[in-house]
Amino acid sequence: MTPDSQKLPNLLLPGYHKAGTTTLFTELAKHPDIYPSAVKEPFYFRPFINGKPLPPIENYKRNFSGAKDETYRMEGSPTYIYGGKQAALKIQEVLGDVKLIISLRNPIHQLFSLYKHKLRFMEIDANESFYSFVQKREDHYRQYYDLHLKEWFEVFGDNIKCIFFDELIADPTTVLEDIVNWLDLPPMSLADEPLENTNPGGTYRYKFAHNIALKIFHKIKDHLPHAAFLAIRKLYFKINGRKVTYTISPDAQQYLEVLFAPHNKALHTLLSEHGYKTFPEWLSGSIES
Repeated sequence: MTPDSQKLPNLLLPGYHKAGTTTLFTELAKHPDIYPSAVKEPFYFRPFINGKPLPPIENYKRNFSGAKDETYRMEGSPTYIYGGKQAALKIQEVLGDVKLIISLRNPIHQLFSLYKHKLRFMEIDANESFYSFVQKREDHYRQYYDLHLKEWFEVFGDNIKCIFFDELIADPTTVLEDIVNWLDLPPMSLADEPLENTNPGGTYRYKFAHNIALKIFHKIKDHLPHAAFLAIRKLYFKINGRKVTYTISPDAQQYLEVLFAPHNKALHTLLSEHGYKTFPEWLSGSIES
């Protein structure tokens, strides 16, 4: 067994929301040398980001109590990325020079996925358009990836690996093999098949039933193994799920393209400085803006 003092994570997936982090966590957890936290998102450092004391470290360790001699112990709390340099420094203070994998998605598509997520969780009016949703938001800085990553690179440097959501979905085998190689782990057996979307953006058929289900999900999520929670959620959406038919309107697309263009351009420059050479279309096109 791993000594109790070492039962803390040394591999983090700190962000972003709706950028494939859950899928990435699920796939990497299949490697025999990676031990996944009992709760995928323990959010241990979130109180610090919100200006509050950290919980007892023993609370955090419980997520890895079953770890044996795996090389990595992994957790994936996507809110960490928004804590900037101070959060990165606190993580380094508590965990040391951990490895971090950050998945980046076209900020427009990431925001649209977040919009669908909020529809599903009844956090916005069911009739609100995406364009109205983005116009009302005052936290677009959450999609300013360049600002976040600059500060995290200053703390963790080459211990950060960025991947692109587009490539993860299009060619998961190549992306996962590259990550495993970066982690200096033996190759893992990967099925050559499309990834399952473990966090789909569908909504509900029956509002009353969905309202009850959400209350139950909130109570059980942190008390079930991650795989068990995903299985229950998948079964539920087979019964009461409905696909979202909303689209990104031309007005919303133009509005967000103008908003994100300078940050995408800066992100391209930042990643290039750190040795990245290939980029998805949404990012490579930003250098022409």
